[in-house]
Amino acid sequence: MTRDTKTAQPNRTPVTPAPGPRGLPLLGNLGPWQRNTAQFLLDLQRDYGDIVRMKLGPLTVHQVSDPIAVRHILVDNNQNYGRGLLYDQFKLVMGEGLLTSDGDFWRGHRRAVQPAFLKSAMGAVAPNVVQATAEMLDTWEVKARTGKPIDLLGEMLRLTLVTLSRSLFDHDVKPSTQELKQLADGVVEVMFKRGTVSELLPSWLPTARNKKIARIDEILERVVREVRDSHTVSGGGFLTSLMKQAVDPVTGEHWTDREIRDELVTIYLAGHETTAVALFWTLVSLAEHPWAKEELNSEIDQVLGGAPPNIETVDSLDYTRMVIEESLRLYPPIWAYPRGALGDDTVGGHSIPAGSNVLLSPLVSHRNPRYWENPDTFNPLRFAPAAVRKRPRMAYFPFGGGPRLCVGQLMAMLELRMIISMISQRFELSLTPDADLAYGAPLISLRPHQDVMVRLRPRTRTAGPVIAG
Repeated sequence: MTRDTKTAQPNRTPVTPAPGPRGLPLLGNLGPWQRNTAQFLLDLQRDYGDIVRMKLGPLTVHQVSDPIAVRHILVDNNQNYGRGLLYDQFKLVMGEGLLTSDGDFWRGHRRAVQPAFLKSAMGAVAPNVVQATAEMLDTWEVKARTGKPIDLLGEMLRLTLVTLSRSLFDHDVKPSTQELKQLADGVVEVMFKRGTVSELLPSWLPTARNKKIARIDEILERVVREVRDSHTVSGGGFLTSLMKQAVDPVTGEHWTDREIRDELVTIYLAGHETTAVALFWTLVSLAEHPWAKEELNSEIDQVLGGAPPNIETVDSLDYTRMVIEESLRLYPPIWAYPRGALGDDTVGGHSIPAGSNVLLSPLVSHRNPRYWENPDTFNPLRFAPAAVRKRPRMAYFPFGGGPRLCVGQLMAMLELRMIISMISQRFELSLTPDADLAYGAPLISLRPHQDVMVRLRPRTRTAGPVIAG
């Protein structure tokens, strides 16, 4: 008998390039990216699916929004994905901090600062949140009497800057918050690639953009000096102490002044910006949905009874938590996580070549109709425990995931619940008729295109029991 040399081959799913728009020669898809980045990314998911390939000038970028694929990149095969070229812009301001570094350097720095963000450290944070929020609300009383609207995002940026600085560095930046708020506005502009010619010019040229970067760096250097001088005098500031004691895991040497500077700047900028943007969108969502606001007010009155929240009572604000999580779903402050593929990979049946870029967008994943019914509708009950258990875990990742899960997640959620409850105890917020809630500019955080003004009306609280903490 002659042996048949044609042996059966295993059934393999072919690996193919991901689909995507063709774009223009040389420019690729930079045009729609620049016009409205958020809408462009949402349209890509709608038109091409959960894994999409696009060209942004010379860069090949894959947008990934399937939960299993997101988990593969952030968790299962995270070692193959570094920060990538799209993070290089962030180094202009933050240097080699937690947000921009990789490898052993990043792991050593993460371990060094982690204790300041553990649950056991939040008891010291809570009183600072309450005090700073109460100070802000006292100024709102005056504005409410005059009927003058407030810039909501600006107020939240100043509040979270003061809270973070007092909690982590034992340093009060309140006298400088206006200058630092303007600084943050400039940082947001320069830290996300827009595909402009000025981004390609050398840093020594005196362009308007380079002058802005130089001014940002000058102010940040001064703030870092003030924080370190304050620590020298008082010895306070848990995070500052951790940084000064930290040693390099490889060399055993203490952190250099530059390393401390980069981490201080990173935590200052990233920490207060993201929480402020989350507060902004949560308050806007409540103003736009009176039925949710009524339910939230009822819970706050019943649980807090007019008393300020504390580290224990805030955990009983279940509906408040669901409102915040639904706002984070619709408006994730960090709405794009870039990564760079270090080696070839296959994701969802599509090839991801080494050297290409991957873009994970919570904004897009959180509105994927395969996992979210009526995804553009505000519905806090999506985050009731039973509903959460039915969804793939990485269908929702406002704080990232895997080893690089946001180090400040617990602190951010504590601040959000405490601040939202304290504002709701004292004021009703309403948007001015000309409020423009458009978003989608290529910025590091999901800010609105324009300042959004709101009016304040003192609230009469419904009686409820006070729960002692």
